[in-house]
Amino acid sequence: MDSSGALIKTTDSLRTLRQISLIFFLLLGGTHIISGLLASENLFLPLSSLINRVLDIPFVLIGLIYGLSHTKLHADSPHRRSYLLIMTLICLGVLGMMLYINLLLPDKPL
Repeated sequence: MDSSGALIKTTDSLRTLRQISLIFFLLLGGTHIISGLLASENLFLPLSSLINRVLDIPFVLIGLIYGLSHTKLHADSPHRRSYLLIMTLICLGVLGMMLYINLLLPDKPL
């Protein structure tokens, strides 16, 4: 296979990954926001609080996958390698902060 065929295959795979991750991003994001609103209003408290606490890390992970695939597809500048590296570092920083907040800071009791 020549390099243009491999490039087309990679681009198609990235587009498919971006479309699938967008669907999951919207579903997880909507569920996370609704459960957060329900928990803040003390409605369906044990379940809404549990869903809100469980979905934040998967929501960030799928957001990172969507963002990085979008960035990789649309990085046509001559500095795309450094741009992708900077975006990857920023995304890993966001993920690290989310893991720190969720795993090392104490939660309020249910």
